[in-house]
Amino acid sequence: MVETTGLNNRVYQMLSQKSSKVAVDILGMRLSTNYKSKFTEIMITETEAFGRQKTDPMSLVNMFNRKFPESLPKGPPHILVLKSYGENRSLYLLTSKKGSCEAVLIRSGEVLLGKSYVESRRKVKMKTNKVTGPGNITKGLGIDLVNDGEDLFFGSLNLAPRIHPVDRAIATQRKNAKPKDKNLWRYSLVQK
Repeated sequence: MVETTGLNNRVYQMLSQKSSKVAVDILGMRLSTNYKSKFTEIMITETEAFGRQKTDPMSLVNMFNRKFPESLPKGPPHILVLKSYGENRSLYLLTSKKGSCEAVLIRSGEVLLGKSYVESRRKVKMKTNKVTGPGNITKGLGIDLVNDGEDLFFGSLNLAPRIHPVDRAIATQRKNAKPKDKNLWRYSLVQK
């Protein structure tokens, strides 16, 4: 059991659920970083859940087959940062419990604070506050492989409660889902 108090305890309890439940519960929550006095914060608007090896054909353990990242079995409140397409990185929040290898991928968000820092890190002028795609999320927040395995409560990343109620989420199949995968584990925040 992780030693937590107050808000951290509530976040830890939420992350200790199954990944499919966490993926919905973190919609609308705020994810922030503060690197070199450059504070950035997004509201999470899209996630993807990845379950256990035996119940989820697209689980991260199944993706990596024999050699999977050392941080994957750490469980909450740790994060997993993986190299994805090309030089892109993907951010996963580890869920359930230690050893379960369940995780939630952060797919998109809306910039709340530090838009100029997000733009300079991504080297692009943004027309809206939306950041779409796991690689753009990590690049915009300044997250890299050195952050892999960090503790959300003591690392450079922070997960905070939502600032307004979430009306509902839309559930769809994950990106690149296999034909036999019937899990609707990709969740998007419905915004008015």
